[in-house]
Amino acid sequence: MFPPTGRGMAMPRHRGKWLTRDVPIFFGGILSLGTFVLFGFGSLVGGTGLIGPALGAVAVGAAVAGGSAYLLRNRRPAPQPLRAVGAAVPEGTRALLEGAVSTAMKQRRRIAEMNRRSTPHAARPVLARADALLVRIDALMRTEVVQSRRPYDEDVMLLEGMSTRYVPELLGAVEDNVGFLSSFTPGSQQQALQNLQAIDEQLAALNDGVDRIESEVLGGAARSLDVQREFLRTRLGEQRPF
Repeated sequence: MFPPTGRGMAMPRHRGKWLTRDVPIFFGGILSLGTFVLFGFGSLVGGTGLIGPALGAVAVGAAVAGGSAYLLRNRRPAPQPLRAVGAAVPEGTRALLEGAVSTAMKQRRRIAEMNRRSTPHAARPVLARADALLVRIDALMRTEVVQSRRPYDEDVMLLEGMSTRYVPELLGAVEDNVGFLSSFTPGSQQQALQNLQAIDEQLAALNDGVDRIESEVLGGAARSLDVQREFLRTRLGEQRPF
């Protein structure tokens, strides 16, 4: 019923700034200093001056720091394409869901980027709710039940709308208000907090819609299992529970 979605759903852990920025700078600085000491001492003995060794040390340090930062950078995960679960997926539905799955992945990367920045603590619960909502939407769009429906089905259109319009617009509103949370004007801070609360309430309303669709999908799966179990009992003549 549900395809394996672990790799497609889990966002990779992003390396912190201490690893992607501070470590390269540290090693670059150490090697730059070592190069300067090594060649600068020789230049003093030879009487040729320190400008050349200093420039060479800076170049070595910059090269090492830049190379280390490149190797330790956070790599973006490759988008996981929509995999058809059932034998027959309506073409219109496939195109609609493929676009929605791709957008959901982009929005999760957007949230991860916001979390890597100095996002105020008050906004992080809202981002966490949005990310969890996108995970659930993605999972539903990868189910056979949803994929078997027509593109104009109410639930298909709702999931697609959440992924491509509603959640992205709410994330944009979060970004617009984050700057005011650090404002020195109490009135601006209070208004930004109220706006974030309103955004969180809208995300909660979208979450209720996902709850309903999940209940229908899981209810259908349970009914299918009951039918299959009864068929096996009748066919095989076994009375023990499966």
